Amino acid sequence: MADRKDLITHWLIPLLGAIVVGGYFLYWQWPSQSNVFDPGASDSVPASADALSSTEIADLYSQESTATDAVVGDQLPSRSKRLSSASFVQLHASREAGHVRVELIIDDQWHINANPASYDFLIPTEVHITADGTQLPITMDYPVGDQISVGLDEPIHVYSGRTDLVASLPERSSDGPLEIKAQVQACNDSGLCLPPSMLSTEVLP
Repeated sequence: MADRKDLITHWLIPLLGAIVVGGYFLYWQWPSQSNVFDPGASDSVPASADALSSTEIADLYSQESTATDAVVGDQLPSRSKRLSSASFVQLHASREAGHVRVELIIDDQWHINANPASYDFLIPTEVHITADGTQLPITMDYPVGDQISVGLDEPIHVYSGRTDLVASLPERSSDGPLEIKAQVQACNDSGLCLPPSMLSTEVLP
């Protein structure tokens, strides 16, 4: 009987005490669900447009996928998924002796890239003239354009509003109709671009 009491007193009670203390310690040290770092947790703060790096802005600016209403804002109607640069730029042309005057009319709060473009990833405005299906070796007079800031390291040169371009025709150019083509990429003044378009019009003799 005495041996049993000694076993309980000297071994069993201290063992139970150690188990209780150890369990209490583990309870407080074990990481709870609220303390575990979750990189995808909902309280993580997304980067704002103001915090984007130049590289991220460049990627955004040069993307050729069609913009959505949520990104562009009220500048684009619900049919934005079908929009392209041609939705915001008009092309007109007239022939004057050995020259063709090209007029580009860009909607308010939109612009197209100047030629040359300020960065390699931007698509410059380019004019091509063909006669009887053959492209003519024209000489284009591209203006410098206006400077605007879109969050990149340096401002960019763009055409906005009404822009006049003058193309000098070769001396022995055809007297027949000419097809005028202009490649443009329209971007809103926040720096988001639509897919480029090839505008086309015809100039009669």
